[in-house]
Amino acid sequence: MTIALFGATGRTGRRVLDRLLAQGRKVRALARDPSRLPAHANLTAIAGGTHDAAAVEGAVRGAEAIVVCLGMDDIARPSTAFSDGVRAIVAAAKDAGVRRIVAIASAGALPDPRGGLASEHAAPGPYTNVNAEHARNYRTLAASGLDWTLMCAVDLVDDVPAGNARRAYETLPAGGTLTGYDDLAAAIVELLDEPESYGKRVGIVSVRRTLTPDPSPA
Repeated sequence: MTIALFGATGRTGRRVLDRLLAQGRKVRALARDPSRLPAHANLTAIAGGTHDAAAVEGAVRGAEAIVVCLGMDDIARPSTAFSDGVRAIVAAAKDAGVRRIVAIASAGALPDPRGGLASEHAAPGPYTNVNAEHARNYRTLAASGLDWTLMCAVDLVDDVPAGNARRAYETLPAGGTLTGYDDLAAAIVELLDEPESYGKRVGIVSVRRTLTPDPSPA
């Protein structure tokens, strides 16, 4: 399977890229600075950004699935560059006949029991702008008619190894207030081939493991 990967140089995207290549998959990665990507026989680097329709189409062409690990450049300022890029990717996917797409968002894109999205009931704060973009991206995917999955993480951290994740469809699992980048990347790659996740939001948290003291006498 050939994967079109957007955001391959970021913290999540690079981990996804490493996992895909380790599995022997071919990857077409769009990057504004291709020199930040590793040299690999199965990796095709395409220079450009999501504002460049030709570059986006070039990344998607020939792919069988798409992974979007993009984010906002500056969450302190309102912008639609992120969601504009996702719309461009979805349009290119439709044109190329690529149905499978997995993207990332925050837990604010999960449904709220009161209706709407969780982020729409949150007080204004530092994540207001990025939550608005995630809401736009969710609605773009939900209206796309594609086989989409949206990974909804909480606070992302570097220091939790893969293998500590809890996942749930359309809700956030109990037992965690953070998500490890490695757990998120592993889940993205695993769910690429999981039809049950089509058309779903996936809440994902990581649970820190603590060592249990040995009760035996010294």
